[in-house]
Amino acid sequence: MSVASNLLPTNTSGIETDTSGWTAGANTTLSKSTRFYQGASSLGLTATAAGTVTATISARVAVVAGTEYMAYSYWANVAAAAGRSATIRVDWYAAVSGGSAISSVTSATSALPNATTWQTPPPTLIGTAPVGAQYASVTVTCSGLSAGATVVTDVVSFGPPALISGNLLSYGTQGVEVDTSGWVPSAGVTLARSSASAFEGWYSLQATSTVDAGGTMFFRTGPLTAVSEGTEYVASAWVNTAHTGIPIAMQIVWFDEAGVSVGTRASVTWTPSVASTWTRLTVIGNPPPGATRGRAYLAPQPTAIGQVWLVDQVALRPSPLPAGSLIGHNVSGMEVDASGWVAVSGCTISRTTETAWEGAASLRIDETGTTGMDATVAMAAPVPVTPRQAYQVTPKLKLGAGPGGRQLITSYAWLNSADELIRTAHLTWSLGSSTGTGWYAPPTSAVAPTGAASLVVSFRVISTIAGQPAFLDDVQLTPGGLAAVADAVPDSYSASIALQGLTSGGYTYWGLWRQGADGALVPIRGPLGDLTQVTITGDSAVVEDYEVTLGVEVRYYLKVWTGSSWRATLSDPIVVPEPPSTEIVLKDPGLPARQTTAVVAKGGQPNWTRRARQGVNPVRGRSRPIVISDMRTSREGTVTLVTESAEDIASMWWLLETGNVLLIQWPSLWGERDVYVSVGDVVEAPYVEYAEYTDRVWTIPLTEVDRPIGGATGSAGRTWATVAAESVDGMELLTKYASWLGVYTGLEGT
Repeated sequence: MSVASNLLPTNTSGIETDTSGWTAGANTTLSKSTRFYQGASSLGLTATAAGTVTATISARVAVVAGTEYMAYSYWANVAAAAGRSATIRVDWYAAVSGGSAISSVTSATSALPNATTWQTPPPTLIGTAPVGAQYASVTVTCSGLSAGATVVTDVVSFGPPALISGNLLSYGTQGVEVDTSGWVPSAGVTLARSSASAFEGWYSLQATSTVDAGGTMFFRTGPLTAVSEGTEYVASAWVNTAHTGIPIAMQIVWFDEAGVSVGTRASVTWTPSVASTWTRLTVIGNPPPGATRGRAYLAPQPTAIGQVWLVDQVALRPSPLPAGSLIGHNVSGMEVDASGWVAVSGCTISRTTETAWEGAASLRIDETGTTGMDATVAMAAPVPVTPRQAYQVTPKLKLGAGPGGRQLITSYAWLNSADELIRTAHLTWSLGSSTGTGWYAPPTSAVAPTGAASLVVSFRVISTIAGQPAFLDDVQLTPGGLAAVADAVPDSYSASIALQGLTSGGYTYWGLWRQGADGALVPIRGPLGDLTQVTITGDSAVVEDYEVTLGVEVRYYLKVWTGSSWRATLSDPIVVPEPPSTEIVLKDPGLPARQTTAVVAKGGQPNWTRRARQGVNPVRGRSRPIVISDMRTSREGTVTLVTESAEDIASMWWLLETGNVLLIQWPSLWGERDVYVSVGDVVEAPYVEYAEYTDRVWTIPLTEVDRPIGGATGSAGRTWATVAAESVDGMELLTKYASWLGVYTGLEGT
């Protein structure tokens, strides 16, 4: 038994420094005693005259109205004496000082032992702060003292009780630390509190059968608990009995608004196999249509009158799964059985309670081969997915003690609507060495491809060790996670890459690269330069790649990192369509809106020249010269282009007039690689000698250069519609930009 967090200051609770945290009541003198339950001292209360001693905390503590609180303190005699008993009281106030208490709650009287040992269980109360309460005061009292006698109290505690996370039941029902009022003996049973054994705290619920074999015995939580359709719920309880081999069912019964049971109750029957040992019972279910409330039931099957079951830490709560989870609690945590998983190869699997990350159970994976073999387990059934959505899988994995070099491969098997495999993604984590005591939590993510309808996740443990089982628990499968989703943008001969999950994992930077068929990585140009180290400021981003290779498959490599810790993912391949095979694409990498296409004239493809850099030096008396050489120059050549319309002429000069380095992208069938070029003197000539014809022949000298540095300004997709949408009126447009270049690029102040 404990409070989740003690609201009393440390010195008030434990009196380790002095008694300043307490104010003596009538007939009482306070002192710091060397007796202690914890720490090194306690609060001594000495009676001036025969009767009762009392003390109250000196400063009230803040509380929240409508919240449940718990209080207790441990007591002992300084000298053995009979007839003494203690209580603890909480008074609720509207102000931090002064005024009268709104109300109060006092624990049941608890007798001190006729000895100097500490009183256990201690006097305990549970109460809810009433409407208007903002502060609380705690008072401890002991009666039956003779004049000059002293008692001590220690570990005085007040705060929210240690309620199981998400539990919809009260702490009094969860652990019966005060009484059994949260329980109803429905049939064939009597209920009481027992201090003989408890899983948590000092008390458990004792259920004693009043029927023989074949009789009906069940008991339940008292008040109905609100539930919601579409939410999975878990009911659990720890049970201790000397009667092994006797089944006991854990159930959730569903009710409508009128309190009438509806649908089929969720029920799981357990048979404890070890006597007088705490065993966790769990049942998982979903409310049927019309259900708005639920209640937990326990139903042993007694074989004789007087058989006893102890029950503690009972919970009815929504499944502890992350938002949007695609799998249920039993598949995630194996709390009921291992039916959500199958052994694929190299292992056997079973549900075990010997270790767990969450709850009481995990999936035990026993390798069936020899050391160094692999073990693979997979979900027993696929889950529905949405194409082009990223999904993240995070298991908790515990390995037996062993050397480094072991790995976990998480595989995503994407199926279509006919349950046919359309793609598999494999992501690997290196696990290093293990002492057999720690859990790994290796997250991975992948994007459902077009046509995907469902997903099966599998885990392959590389280099398992015979005799050292692995344990799997708390498997989380949710939409989201680190992903790069790429799309071709044919109108601008570019790609758009949507980045997701940048904040998952708490990393500092992200970077994005394009990967071609040869596997080489090329950084993507952003507004300020290459996107090789961008500070993470949000979970998502959209990047445009105007230098993407056309007509061939490319992928995008996204990496997030902090220091040497990192994660990465690779997008599905895309192909950005290219223009007809007679046309080339010319782009300004720094100003993506400046781009155009043109037809290459017959015979107008460049004849590339790479000039030699060398000196030929004849030597007297030798027939052969000495040649001193350096690296050849880059390629030089001339391309001849043809345009048709006046708009084509304007587009060409719009591109060429800046004098910037250009990117030329050739048709993929030509065997020419994309090239960055510096353009020399350009000749524009009429195609025919008639002025009314706008056909032009362009002679463009080229010199190959390195990929230019710097960022990309503006966007090829920025149109007048974009400008109109971002400004309320013309006045805002004029005040936002200093020139038409600013309107064009979208950069304010330019």
